[in-house]
Amino acid sequence: MGFEKGASLLEDLIEKAGGCAVMDGGFATQLETHGASINDPLWSALCLIKDPHLIKQ
Repeated sequence: MGFEKGASLLEDLIEKAGGCAVMDGGFATQLETHGASINDPLWSALCLIKDPHLIKQ
């Protein structure tokens, strides 16, 4: 898949999502870098509750 085709697929995804799409590619690594604890099976839910500011970063 070339860059242009990949970009087109991404644009289509974002449009179908209403203009915003959160995609998890290294999300846990970045959250951990900013101080979030990911030592729980429900780490993403806990982060939404305890550290929502880290997600905005």
